[in-house]
Amino acid sequence: MSGRGMVGPAGQHPDGAPWLGLRREDQPEWLDQGRGTPHDVAANLAEMARINRRLGGLAALTRHLYPRLLAAPDPLTVLDLGTGSADIPAHLARWARAHGRELRVIGLDWAARNLAAARQAQPAGNSGVSLLRADALRPPFAAAGVDFVIGSLFLHHFDPQSVVTLLRGAAGLARRAVIMTDLVRGRLPALAFKVVQPIFARHPFTAHDGALSIRRAYTPGELRALALEAGLPQARVTAHWPWRMTLVYDREPHA
Repeated sequence: MSGRGMVGPAGQHPDGAPWLGLRREDQPEWLDQGRGTPHDVAANLAEMARINRRLGGLAALTRHLYPRLLAAPDPLTVLDLGTGSADIPAHLARWARAHGRELRVIGLDWAARNLAAARQAQPAGNSGVSLLRADALRPPFAAAGVDFVIGSLFLHHFDPQSVVTLLRGAAGLARRAVIMTDLVRGRLPALAFKVVQPIFARHPFTAHDGALSIRRAYTPGELRALALEAGLPQARVTAHWPWRMTLVYDREPHA
């Protein structure tokens, strides 16, 4: 299945009118190409964390994750695929301490320089977070080896068939649930990013890769279809304002 095969004429997709749609692009972002200095990487990841925190990405993830964490008995393990600066693991570790929960969060990333930036950004004494360099498509864990598998702004980095592989593998790793949140592709989010870019994406890497991320992203309908192909028919995809979506797959029914 190709990215182009998932949209119709004039960029039409199953989630909206043709004039709102964009054909999916599948080209690597600057960060994925290994461009830039360690300073560029750290600055880009810091801006992406701020965008995620301020513009709904973190909320789109935690609104599904928090109730499941509260309903499950301690201790718990969360695996964050494509962790980047590990801002989400750090946030979850703070949340766990505030709620008296025993939570271990593993931030996994393939890029050594991302993990180097993450280590520099981690607060001292943050014992609830560990960092691991590994391939998200082949994570070094046994089946049902963690309680939750999560990801944020990660799925759009993969072509459709790799997303199927990623979702199938994540479902096999998770004892309780898989929760993946990402951007939604479309003309309106692309235009909105141009408006907020001078405020939130000042670094050239963030400006370039942020715009490209929207064009690489999927739509809710496409993501549902990929989850179905991955053998996860019960997975749900929820749209969140502004132009975010979250896929949730529960191993067991969740209230």
